[in-house]
Amino acid sequence: MNDLDKIYEKYGKGICLFPFIGSFYRTVDTQVIGDNKQIPNSIQPCSLARWDGQENPWEIEPGTTIADARNSDHYKYVRQKFLAGEWNDLPGCFTCQEAEKFSQSSPRINNNQFFAENIEENIIDLMDEIIENNYESHKLKSMEYFPSNYCNYECTMCRGGASSKRLTFEKIHKGVQRNIVTNQVDSDFYELLGKLEILGFTGGETIMQKQVYDLVNYLVEQDLAKNISITVLTNASQYPENLVDKFKHFKKVMYTVSIDGTGDVIEYQRRGADWQNVQEVSKRIYNTPHIHEFINYVVTAINVLNAMDWIDWMHDNDFKWFSISPVVRADQLSLKVLPDDIRKIALDRLHQGRKKYEHYVEGVDEFNYVRGIDQILTNLSEAEFDPDELKKFVKFIEIENRVSKKPLHEVVPEWAPYF
Repeated sequence: MNDLDKIYEKYGKGICLFPFIGSFYRTVDTQVIGDNKQIPNSIQPCSLARWDGQENPWEIEPGTTIADARNSDHYKYVRQKFLAGEWNDLPGCFTCQEAEKFSQSSPRINNNQFFAENIEENIIDLMDEIIENNYESHKLKSMEYFPSNYCNYECTMCRGGASSKRLTFEKIHKGVQRNIVTNQVDSDFYELLGKLEILGFTGGETIMQKQVYDLVNYLVEQDLAKNISITVLTNASQYPENLVDKFKHFKKVMYTVSIDGTGDVIEYQRRGADWQNVQEVSKRIYNTPHIHEFINYVVTAINVLNAMDWIDWMHDNDFKWFSISPVVRADQLSLKVLPDDIRKIALDRLHQGRKKYEHYVEGVDEFNYVRGIDQILTNLSEAEFDPDELKKFVKFIEIENRVSKKPLHEVVPEWAPYF
């Protein structure tokens, strides 16, 4: 195991390891209907990297490889900025910048910890080699792979590029004129796989994607699985029946399950979810011996009043490992939309619910639930009410209500005065 404190001591607490030893590889994108322009695959420093309003600096140009694109001038510039302690100047890192303003956590911090715990090769040696090599990285240790947007959910905080169901919704109800484009992998993809320590599957709903099954089979058949830990992002709609035995061949299998509410709340926020089924599948995954399960909760104006119900459900079902993050790239659902009356209700419920767990001390499992409650409280306290965002929220929800099983004001009655 790598020592993260030593990594921070050498490169600064603001370092992000992803642009150095990891990447987010996508073979899917969207294009304007009628535009026949070929969209190449891309290899980003991480899945959250965005440079909106500019040409995509992460595209893999024709005639080049994934390895070439990972060492473009822009990629090397990002690495230099992190090493100089200037990552807050990078517009594409907005998600982590905002998260760290409001809490002690962010995807950057969590990924650094994850790499330190799951990469065997010495990370400091890898970093030093990159610096000595003019900021070029020739050892890709972790890859997140996004093969398609095929999904059975149309989550309110999602976009069509990440969900085929959401794209259909956007076309019908929002007049979006885009199609999905899915490409084959680049020429050096399989060569890079043989050197990975971590491979993450994302989407879309991962276990509905043919590419995921094909790749798992390939890694097992080529006897590469034993060297690779895999991560799977899922909405808990289906148990991976046809993959469970294959998973046994891998070094480690880690499931991140998106559950951010209970009952009608999760069914509204993640349209397509069935709460009874989500519970059954998540518990079954949890009880599969060779799968490590991690629950992810996305905080929104939809589910924040339900947060204590979710914490209690997690506790009652012994789910100990989880992360809580504010919604990103969907500002109309952020906590900034909460007017004072609803904000007060949310705060009161969390403070009252916290009393159930505050007698536990740090080091005891249940202390994690206090940490989760405190993180949501911090998010609420730091998100200043914006009346313009509330207007956007109301307009947004009115469209969502058209196709949801119940309108939001029935799911969360406290919102009724605003609809």
